[in-house]
Amino acid sequence: MKRFLTAAFLLLAALSVRAQDYSTAWPYLYPSFTDGTIILMDGTKFQQPLNIHILRSALHYIDDGVVKEAILNDVLTAQIGEDRYMNVGGQMMKVVAGEGDCFVAKLSLGDFQRLMQGSGAYGTSAVNDATRKLTSLDIAGQPNQNHMEMWESRHGGERVNLVDKLYVVTPGHIYEANRRSVESTLDDAQKAAFKQWLKSHKIKWNDPESLLTLTEFLNQ
Repeated sequence: MKRFLTAAFLLLAALSVRAQDYSTAWPYLYPSFTDGTIILMDGTKFQQPLNIHILRSALHYIDDGVVKEAILNDVLTAQIGEDRYMNVGGQMMKVVAGEGDCFVAKLSLGDFQRLMQGSGAYGTSAVNDATRKLTSLDIAGQPNQNHMEMWESRHGGERVNLVDKLYVVTPGHIYEANRRSVESTLDDAQKAAFKQWLKSHKIKWNDPESLLTLTEFLNQ
């Protein structure tokens, strides 16, 4: 009986732990704003509760109870808890492999477009319905919004799916993590060299550590 109760308790505990929900009422990567550090291009550092908004992968922080958006033209990197983010092409991407100027980054965005899709008769697109939904879609986390008001209503809204994409980043270049994206930046001679290079480097295109080896070729 004791073993049965212990097993039942563990099962209930496991069921109580659920993956984070993303929604229009709480469109953030983290379930709450987390203490972090922002480092600007000029080296200036400041600490604030931080989060990543999943509409445009913007960096948000709380200042005197108000949610504000960092101007990414000024931001180099941000540390949120144990996670490090880099400003890559005007979007905050999580570094998942590497360091310095060469790294693999993950971009996480909400699939808000899916909320705006409708279907009409015989599977045709319901354009009018989608337009109305786009207009009425209320996405929280707009700059200068009261944090406590948003926090109290965080369980509302419509559920949003999260879409992750990996990128290989080198000085001056950003490559989506697939062979076609890399080859599109190469001339004919480089494509031939890349084909030969791949024969001795078995790249796993969904594995950050494997993708990091691409920087060996891309930096040549």
